[in-house]
Amino acid sequence: MRAPMDQPLIEFSPRTGTAAEWNDAYARLADYLRAYRIHSRLHRTYLILETLRRAKVTHEKHPDQSPTAVVIHEARRMHRAWLRGIIGDLNVPEGRLDANGRLAFLLCDGPTEYPDFFLNSTEAPLEMLEAMRRPIQQSGPDLMLSSMVPRPIDLGVLPDLAEETSGFFGRHPWLRYALLAAFAALVGWSLWGVTH
Repeated sequence: MRAPMDQPLIEFSPRTGTAAEWNDAYARLADYLRAYRIHSRLHRTYLILETLRRAKVTHEKHPDQSPTAVVIHEARRMHRAWLRGIIGDLNVPEGRLDANGRLAFLLCDGPTEYPDFFLNSTEAPLEMLEAMRRPIQQSGPDLMLSSMVPRPIDLGVLPDLAEETSGFFGRHPWLRYALLAAFAALVGWSLWGVTH
């Protein structure tokens, strides 16, 4: 029996995972691609189906993982492979590849100017490739690790003065209370003078 004309027939029958799990994976993948501002529904649908096809094969090898985790992992793997094809030998560390690539795609206005070339570098126009490489080439050097040796803080005569004062008032507690009472009287007298 043929499907109606307005509903394309899609062959997707995974041997592992439930239909509900794969539906959830589909929804998460669509959200993931929307985060990249891929608004072209046709291209987004193509990317979703291609990612699901790859994830189905991977999930059969790792059925203990959820289909959603496998689908997102496949999407990230496709994204990194795409970026490596574009960025090439620009010496971007693996840990920064995703962030730099996403930023480069947004800076070259990829979602608007080149939406159909997201995750498709085989036919990407040269101006898009150059526009994505430009911000990465201009970025600064990597952070260098350094070490700081802790040193004692020099407070000058303050600790000695505080120690002497504490020792003096420790030996003469009545003087401490007398100074506290005098300070309270001075504050009270100043407030009384302000209000009258």
